[in-house]
Amino acid sequence: MMAISRTPAPVAQARSFLARRDGGPLRWTFRVFALLFVIVPGIPAATAETLTGTAHIRERIALPPDAVFEAVIEDVARADAPATRLAGTVIEGPGQAPIGFSIDYDPSALDARAIYSLRATIRREGRLLFTTDTFTRVLTGDEAAPVEVDLVLVQGDGADAPVPAHGLRLPASFRGTLPCADCEGIRHHLDLWPDQYYHLSREWLGREDGTARRDEIGRWYADPGRGAIVLHGASEMPLFWQVMAPDRLRQMDMAGNPIESDLPYELTSEGTLEPTELHDLFLLGQMTYMADSARFEECFSGVGYPVAQEGDYLALERAYLEAASGPGAPVMVHVEGDLALRPPMEGPPRMSLVVDRFIAVRDADACDRPEPQASLSDTYWRIGTLMGEAVESQPNRREPHLVLRGGEERRFRATVGCNQIIGSYETDGGTLNFGAAASTMMACRPPLDRMERSLGEVLSQTRAVRVAGRGLELLAEDGSTLAQLQAVYLR
Repeated sequence: MMAISRTPAPVAQARSFLARRDGGPLRWTFRVFALLFVIVPGIPAATAETLTGTAHIRERIALPPDAVFEAVIEDVARADAPATRLAGTVIEGPGQAPIGFSIDYDPSALDARAIYSLRATIRREGRLLFTTDTFTRVLTGDEAAPVEVDLVLVQGDGADAPVPAHGLRLPASFRGTLPCADCEGIRHHLDLWPDQYYHLSREWLGREDGTARRDEIGRWYADPGRGAIVLHGASEMPLFWQVMAPDRLRQMDMAGNPIESDLPYELTSEGTLEPTELHDLFLLGQMTYMADSARFEECFSGVGYPVAQEGDYLALERAYLEAASGPGAPVMVHVEGDLALRPPMEGPPRMSLVVDRFIAVRDADACDRPEPQASLSDTYWRIGTLMGEAVESQPNRREPHLVLRGGEERRFRATVGCNQIIGSYETDGGTLNFGAAASTMMACRPPLDRMERSLGEVLSQTRAVRVAGRGLELLAEDGSTLAQLQAVYLR
């Protein structure tokens, strides 16, 4: 468990373990005892605060005695640069998992606009052995909720890389030129951040009327059923990208199905983030203004940018000052402009909003969007309840889910994490009936055996369906609820 505790530095940690050779598999005999003082340079002991935590290894593989554990707190909020390190700790010879650790940091260095995440790794002679593979947010307030951190085995030789998230090594830029029916190709530049927002620029090359370009920003989400990520921009249908490797994405069709072709439908990354500038965007968001400095938080993605004092900035500033209820108060504004690198008062260039045209001040609730309505078919539905009982994912098992494929031949697949059930279904309006199905024949241990029986009962008794936003209910003939499910990629 990880929690923030308000204890002064220095912090002493002791680690010891003993392994022996007693017949059977070979085990090395050793004893390690170390007293580590974790001190943040330049931070007085009375002012330092400490984040403590425990790291687990998912594969339960024994660590070598010369392993090195490292945990780092990073700010991943900036849209113009890789993650910024806040503080970290290194433990040589940490012993076997679980590994306890503590990180001292300077609370005065915290930025209210930052998004802090924890990255943990285990190396041996510089080679990456284990790493965290999910985004873990920390330092969110005075009261920290306990968080478990898992490290997973790195396949192959390993390499230095930013935090992997949803199977991808992020933050990173993905590039490639994809096939086009009426042009020479569509050049893509896709920037992904681990906090699930993106920038995308596309250019249609070789068109007779010149090169067309379309830029957008938005949120991305994981769709585990497809092994993909889904991009939701402000003005387009969702875009599906299959995760082929940590540094490789492959375009899918508009329904989220794989494209069966030998043509190059892939984007690749070198494992680094090189943000591209975006042009001719219509943006809605909240503007704040204090001390001759303006900031804009875009509505759809929730990402904030400093506002450059050029272009139509003066018109924007005048409108803000007339509409603001007080100093620093937020005002909803609508602008047309670019996201481009501009030098701040100090430090490297930052991605900033350059206002080409101020459009209008909008109502404060203009940012509120109705919850998107998920489609019954071609959506990954995560199973939440079956026959009134909550369904939980089991360790090292597939997530309980249901997918109904659209098209002429309507097929479904479902599992609670043990056997895979595949069959046909029929739907008309609000009715839904599952037909004959086939299943693998693995023996399911508790509680999967009970959950699988409940799934079978639900499939056989379902007669109707109700979709509300991103929620799905499977209903019996009398209208009672048999199961509740949630659309994952719309979360």
